[in-house]
Amino acid sequence: MLNGKIAVITGANRGIGWATVQKFAQHHACVWACARRQTDAFEKNIKELSGKYATEIYPLYFDVADADAVKKAIKTIGDKQKRIDILVNNAGISVEQLFPMTAIKTIEDCMHTNFMSQVQLAQLVSRYMMRNKAGAIINVASVAGMEAEEGGLAYGSSKAAVLFSTQTMALELGKYGIRVNAVSPGFIDTDMWHARSDALKEKILQETPLKRQGAPEEVANAILFLASDMASFITGQNIVVDGGRKSLSGG
Repeated sequence: MLNGKIAVITGANRGIGWATVQKFAQHHACVWACARRQTDAFEKNIKELSGKYATEIYPLYFDVADADAVKKAIKTIGDKQKRIDILVNNAGISVEQLFPMTAIKTIEDCMHTNFMSQVQLAQLVSRYMMRNKAGAIINVASVAGMEAEEGGLAYGSSKAAVLFSTQTMALELGKYGIRVNAVSPGFIDTDMWHARSDALKEKILQETPLKRQGAPEEVANAILFLASDMASFITGQNIVVDGGRKSLSGG
């Protein structure tokens, strides 16, 4: 599905990001697996995955909240590959805190990491895509950006911004053959969800028609679809991966 494609995936060292790296490698993309910190375990996993599927996977380390580091990283990729076909904007942080007690700096950091970094990465990568008149950008949002919940102002607002920006990007980049879509995970088995309150997790589980938590691989499947030519006439959309909670339970 992705044979020969050059893909950039942020937040690649765990959860949905790592599951997406695995899916893309399985389908023979050349993957730039971007993470904030280098670890021996991540390097080992990349080497093993690259060998298993006989495809190139390059680790690249930078903080998506550091604008200069982002520019340097994308230049590194562009100088080596000369093109970028796919961007998966996955890196993010979670904040669960009642808004009267949330420091403005905390909200700013959440918006910067979850939203502004995605905009910057999309700006930089889209310039390579424009040259080739083709490309796919997938922004990882969240169902938290589609509904209000206590303690969700910082995180939910950042993800709501991602959803709006996805539609605007799709509108502006369509004439260049670039598709831009979002994926909104729900209750997925990731470190980010492990940090949420037990009460919230139980509430969402009970509201989910499939009555279980999702796996990172199930979100990666949706990302793979949107990145591939199977979604060649899909842009400006948001695929919700939440076991039916939003659409079937009125959440």
